[in-house]
Formats: sequence, structure tokens, C-alpha cells
Amino acid sequence: YFLHELPEEQLKKLSQDDIQKIHQAEQLYWSNKAYTKFYAAFNGSKTKKGGLVRASTDTYKVKGISLALVGDEAIYTDGSTAKIISGAGSAITVHNRSAALIGSPLENGDEIIDSPITAHVLRLYHDAALPKDFMISIIGGSKNV
Repeated sequence: YFLHELPEEQLKKLSQDDIQKIHQAEQLYWSNKAYTKFYAAFNGSKTKKGGLVRASTDTYKVKGISLALVGDEAIYTDGSTAKIISGAGSAITVHNRSAALIGSPLENGDEIIDSPITAHVLRLYHDAALPKDFMISIIGGSKNV
């Protein structure tokens, strides 16, 4: 069991030393568990084909820069645009729209490759199920736009 899973009666029986040892063991467990990192994409993110992502909402910002969402567009030097078609699925949502990630595909076959903000990290553990609709257009199934 992890500390947060223990019934209150059991927690009360533990000494501070026991709690500290269990906490250290939990930290060791989580730091050694295999996972993949995915970074949220923000306004101004770059795409492989030279596009710049234009976030459509000001609802969620970091350092004044808006989070990009599925359905937002990248604009290219020739004036064309392409929508982001998949992202974090249910793991990160704003107003029921999935957050875009570095690696998110666009409808024109492009992909987000860089973001001006990389502070928001989604850890997906290898032994856990993927969040609902996570990068769905890449791993199969229908697009989540």
C-alpha cells in the first residue's frame, strides 16, 4: 500500500519514522518506474514544416502564454493553416478540449516539434492504460477534434 491508500486507523498507528521510510520507498518506486514524458504545447509552438501554433483561448496561461488545444491551428509562411487533430486526450483538458502536445499531429501531416514553454510535463507510465483519446489519430481510431 501507498500512504494515501492506508485507512486512517492504520496511519494513526505509524510512527513519524515509519511514515518517513514509507514515503522514501514510494519516492524510490516512482522515480524508478518506466515512463515516457510528453510536453504540453503552447502558443508559438513550432511545427516540422515551419508552422507556428496559434492558441485560440486565453483560459489557461503560463508566463502569459496560452496553452494550445486540439482544434487550434498552425499558420504557415504562405498563409495556409492546419488544425491540430490530436493531443493529451482526457489527461489534460480545458473546456472539454484536449491540450496539444509536442508530437501532436496536424491535419496536413505536420507535427508540433517544439514549444516556448516546456514546464508542463505529462508522465505516462508504461504499465498504465493510456488516457482516453490520447494521441488517438496516431495510435489508431478516430480523430478527437
